[in-house]
Amino acid sequence: MKIAVCEDNVKERELLCEQIRTAMELRDVNAEVEIFETAEELLKAAEKTFFSMFFLDILLPGLSGMDAALKLRRAGNYSPVVFTTVTKDYLAQSYSVWAAHYLVKPIEQKDMEEAFSRALKMLEGTERKLELTVARHTEQIPYSEIYYVEGNNRNSIVHTRTGTHTPYTSLLGIVEKLDDKRFLHCHRRYVINLDHVLAVQRSKVAMRDDVLLPIRRGEAEQVRRAWEDRRFEIVNGRD
Repeated sequence: MKIAVCEDNVKERELLCEQIRTAMELRDVNAEVEIFETAEELLKAAEKTFFSMFFLDILLPGLSGMDAALKLRRAGNYSPVVFTTVTKDYLAQSYSVWAAHYLVKPIEQKDMEEAFSRALKMLEGTERKLELTVARHTEQIPYSEIYYVEGNNRNSIVHTRTGTHTPYTSLLGIVEKLDDKRFLHCHRRYVINLDHVLAVQRSKVAMRDDVLLPIRRGEAEQVRRAWEDRRFEIVNGRD
């Protein structure tokens, strides 16, 4: 397991790494901590190395930590992100990249331990999978990979980050298997993963794969509320 720390201030970076290692020892976690001074350096490393957890300062020279987190998500990296910064001004924005926690400097050890616990909890929660039979083969798709499911007569189409799957199962059959609060039946033909919603409009929902999906008439506010509740749960470690 590798943990990425991006902080441009040397003293703050040393303290942050010390606090992370203390939290690791308390939870008997064995991980390598790799440090970066800029978001550009981190993103370049993330192209070749998988990091299980990120600790990102928001106010960095050049690309900000928030922009770096957004680029990681768009590249398909959903590892937990903990922001470290001197202001609460970006707290609301952190919802959009599903931050595990948001730490305001100076950071106390107890707050670091809480953030680390939430990040670990998110890691453990990414293992749930949807089991499907496609062309006589059984496939297991991680919930986090599913963007949305589309009903197609008696069949369905599961749209994921890496492509589509077409099991001979109805949409309602998929819904029964997806017993998870992150999935919402927003329209008779569509079930969406709230974790991959970018925006809720008047009659449509914008998904992460640049697709607009319809919402049942009169239910846009309910979809928006479910989406906001889901983001709140992720940031506050209640998933």
